[in-house]
Amino acid sequence: MKGYESICILHPDLTEDEVKGTIERYSELIAVNGGEVIKSEHWGQRKLAYAVQGHPRGHYIYLLYTGGPETISELERNLRILDQNIRYMTVKVDDVEETAKAKPQLLEDPTLSVQEG
Repeated sequence: MKGYESICILHPDLTEDEVKGTIERYSELIAVNGGEVIKSEHWGQRKLAYAVQGHPRGHYIYLLYTGGPETISELERNLRILDQNIRYMTVKVDDVEETAKAKPQLLEDPTLSVQEG
């Protein structure tokens, strides 16, 4: 199976529990459609480079998973229709194990503002 990673920006008014529920929902959706979630993370609420759908902030979530074409199409269909998503992007990864070990450098940049919760 091929590996993919998706980064989603969720509505900034969601609570911590709602964000966790969204991650669980997407993880279940991936599993039901033949995929496997390797890694899922909530990167917190961050300031966006520009307002998206009128929101200057959003909750970032990260999913690393394997799956077939039906997994991707069903996940992206849900990402498009659910109001809590304000932006998303999915990319194919060559080596899932190596990608799972990587830590995003952006999260360690002290010049970027992070607002938890």
